[in-house]
Amino acid sequence: MDKFKSLKGKTVLITGTSRGIGKKIAEAFLENETLVIGISRNNNHQKIIKKKNYTHFFSGLNNNKEIYNTISSINKIYKKLDILINNAGVTKENTKSIIKNVDGFNKTIKINLTAAYIFSMMFVDKIKKNKRGGSIINIASIGGELGFPNNPSYISSKSALIGLTRSFARDYGKSKINCNAILPGYFKTDMNKKSLNNKKKKVQRENLTMLGRWGEIEELVGTVLFLSSDSAKYITGQKIIVDGGIVAKGL
Repeated sequence: MDKFKSLKGKTVLITGTSRGIGKKIAEAFLENETLVIGISRNNNHQKIIKKKNYTHFFSGLNNNKEIYNTISSINKIYKKLDILINNAGVTKENTKSIIKNVDGFNKTIKINLTAAYIFSMMFVDKIKKNKRGGSIINIASIGGELGFPNNPSYISSKSALIGLTRSFARDYGKSKINCNAILPGYFKTDMNKKSLNNKKKKVQRENLTMLGRWGEIEELVGTVLFLSSDSAKYITGQKIIVDGGIVAKGL
């Protein structure tokens, strides 16, 4: 993984670090000598990164009170934050039950969107106080751009996250806060395990790309590091698509 000298000594807060993309992002920042604060809903200690310069908090991201308590704990320990990565996300496909669909929709919105909003507001407040500037990166999805069938809660949350990105970029740019969204395509993650294990779906999704393959998580992490670095200080309000060419090709 490429290194960015400007990340050394900075502090990054990342949600969803117990597995997949979030865990790889955290490990990449640690390689760049960044102080990393990780947050996850999963309290399985076996999955938590055990390295110097890494601190972990457990928080139910669909529970605002738990989020507020976590933020309070972080603020007591850390005087500054430089980077926020809103990565935590869930997906919930529709069922035949309207009640279950509504419950799933609300939970997905809380985790994928509301939690990102709350952490972003906390970050803005901290940045305004120390006047150092900083960067927010929201991990959205090409689903928020294209729309996928049978998953309205996930698609709605990711589309709204793209809108939230532009809103924060516009509102807080003069406070030296950059805000961008990354829209991943199909990557080899735990969330996509079901599709990866289904040969027909796996091949279908490979064929949607221009490169004819699924993405490796490391190919997404590099974009996160770049947008977090000083090299990207003049980039804000953008949606960066990392999907092997799916959106450009068209479904």
